[in-house]
Amino acid sequence: MIRRLSALAALLAFAPSAPAQEATSVTVSPAAVTIRHHRHPHSLQVLGRTADGFSLDLHAAATYASADTKVATVDAAGWVRPVANGTTTVTVTAGGKTTAVHITVQLPAAEPATSFRHEVMPVLTRAGCNMGSCHGYSLGKNGFKLSLRGESPEQDFGAVVRDAAGRRISYLSPAESLLLAKGRGDAGHEGGVRFARGSLSDDILTRWVREGTPGDIADAGRVVRVRLVPDVLVMKPGQRHRLQLLADYADGSTRDVTRLGLFAANNDLHAKADEAGVVVGGLPGETAVIGRFERKFAATGVTVLDAAGPFTPTPVPSNLIDRPVLEKLNRLRVAPSGVATDEEFLRRAYLDLIGVQPKPDDIRSFLADRDPRKREKLPDALFARPEFVDHWSLKWGDLLQNSRTTASPAAVYQFREFMRGAVASNTPADEFARRVLTARGGPADDPASGYFAASKDVNDTVERVTQVFCGVRMLCARCHSHPLENWTQADYFGVASFFTQVAVRPDARAPAVPNSKLIALNLNAGSATNPRTGKLQPPRFLGGAEPPLPPGVDRREAYAAWLTSPQNPFFARGLVNRVWSYFFHRGIIDPVDDVRSTNPPINPELLDALTADFVKNKFDLRHLMRTIVGSATYQRSSVPTGSNNHDEQNFSRAVPRRIPAEALLDSLVQATGVAENVGGAPGGFRAAQLPDGDVASEFLRLFGKPQRMDACECERDNGSNMLQALSLLNGKSILGRVRNPAARPALLLREKLTDENLVIELYLWSLARHPSPRELAVGAQFVRSAGALKDQAAQDLMWALLNSRDFLLVH
Repeated sequence: MIRRLSALAALLAFAPSAPAQEATSVTVSPAAVTIRHHRHPHSLQVLGRTADGFSLDLHAAATYASADTKVATVDAAGWVRPVANGTTTVTVTAGGKTTAVHITVQLPAAEPATSFRHEVMPVLTRAGCNMGSCHGYSLGKNGFKLSLRGESPEQDFGAVVRDAAGRRISYLSPAESLLLAKGRGDAGHEGGVRFARGSLSDDILTRWVREGTPGDIADAGRVVRVRLVPDVLVMKPGQRHRLQLLADYADGSTRDVTRLGLFAANNDLHAKADEAGVVVGGLPGETAVIGRFERKFAATGVTVLDAAGPFTPTPVPSNLIDRPVLEKLNRLRVAPSGVATDEEFLRRAYLDLIGVQPKPDDIRSFLADRDPRKREKLPDALFARPEFVDHWSLKWGDLLQNSRTTASPAAVYQFREFMRGAVASNTPADEFARRVLTARGGPADDPASGYFAASKDVNDTVERVTQVFCGVRMLCARCHSHPLENWTQADYFGVASFFTQVAVRPDARAPAVPNSKLIALNLNAGSATNPRTGKLQPPRFLGGAEPPLPPGVDRREAYAAWLTSPQNPFFARGLVNRVWSYFFHRGIIDPVDDVRSTNPPINPELLDALTADFVKNKFDLRHLMRTIVGSATYQRSSVPTGSNNHDEQNFSRAVPRRIPAEALLDSLVQATGVAENVGGAPGGFRAAQLPDGDVASEFLRLFGKPQRMDACECERDNGSNMLQALSLLNGKSILGRVRNPAARPALLLREKLTDENLVIELYLWSLARHPSPRELAVGAQFVRSAGALKDQAAQDLMWALLNSRDFLLVH
């Protein structure tokens, strides 16, 4: 990592400011500009593209000329400034191409007063004054409190102008007002210098104070959305490119807010963005640069490529998954890895679909099968296995938080059986979701009622429902607008209003049973109260629509119908992304339950295609899994090529990932033949069959089995650490098992196998593959050299195999 950061620092230090390649195409954006305010100049983006697809920023090399400088002028950086009402054209010449941009100036008769909402507030936000680490902190700082990230202009106007007896404003000396003096660093300020004297921020604040601090709190003008131009960049390491941030208002006007926006890259290793919106390419890879203005966000996808050396594109097939994946890899000049061997594919598919390794007979049968469609047919064979039901009902149990810490043991087992039945019958995902979200009564009335039993209150229900079924994290919007998305408290409590009729009560029919709960429904209950307005918030679907619902109906029915509609933008897309992540090392959007505009999909075409196919096939999860496993993308080897060595984003190879806790334990039990005794579970239970996370198993805890206290996928920890390594090397999980007289080594020795065959069987049981010729020779020699201690040699060999990466990882 240090070497990578050093390389990045060198790239940024010597970043070229002008394009080194010739543009084969030139575009000027926008094609027409309308300016409605003296103080709102508008920049022109001069965008080029090279023959090999790289983006070029030509604005500094371009020349500009206004046909009528009495209407508008244009400077050498492409900024158009209004002079008087009228129309003119600005001629832009770059890359041998001349483009005329139509300019319309429509200025008001009198210059409007400086806007607190649209000019002063963006200055405070850009300076970081209202961030959580500064005056946006819940208690403020040093007696000065602003709303978090400009959530409440009304509150902030009072804090700036009236609080502290108005000491922050000096109408006699506007430029020396405490608000400005602290921001410039002219007065003591813990936050340091936030803007320079004479800067745009300084000018706006000074003018506002000079005008008497006008307030436009009731101004109906609102930003509808913001856009970044361009929205896609393909760059070389060290290359620079200016972004333009545009705000579209409700009245149809557009304003260039680049000078007042905020810019940040999601991953600074691949690109950095400065406060002016200039992006500098870093190390090869992909990231997104986020632009923000007035609580609205936009993203530009940035791809940084090392264009050195020849590249031969991979032929692109027409199927659903491989086409968008390979099209992108070709654009990135990345060659995918080859096809995994039959043994590699078989083990990967078994672990991903049924949560356990194949047995030696399964391996031999698959290798002996000469059917060219045997890989295509494997998923359906595994769907019929009982382990498939165990594996996927376990995943649903984690997501829906089925746990004895919040529900009675009977409710937990009945909810578990409900989920197992849904997996076994391949219940369509939309039907499953509707059933869960509209459940009522106790476990005997409706086993799906266990879902609501886990909610602490209606807020908890909102956060669980949106995170699991939409892939959206709404927690932040409970108290304030989401810092990285356009969700507000109105969105949050609008969703809450669908669930305020639900009450979780003790079940009087079983008073002596701990956590015995009844899901009651009060159809006369009102909507949730928005704490910001103090008013009832009508039910609102995520995204803004407020359906007219008659009184006395179960509002959850309307929510469930909206959620599972084929047109819903969240449900199918989020579930497809989540399921994809179970077969790879990441989601197409990652984290999978943090879907937002500022966290765009790594391959939008892939996600769109899979989502459309999922909906077309009536939300059939088995169809989705079959499609994924049958793709060449899933079947790739983990052995890298020269060009995809560092690619862990674009599915050009199989990235090794640790086996989840339950699958790891079940595979250990199967390999060694020694069962695991888990406190509270009947004998012979597989780890995947355990009803919840409240089990007495040090192994499962150590390897990250979730306690089901959180709906986030992140509660399951599939990482590796030193305690795990020590446990595997010296603990009973492996060492104790292989030494057991009834374990696999002892059983195989009783069969009087040759040394070579003994080694082969140990490899097949442990790693689900045959040993290579060298491994076979070394293993046989090791066993042979042990003489009378062959039993110990067999134990040692299996211990070593089970401690290897080949066993611990899906690869």
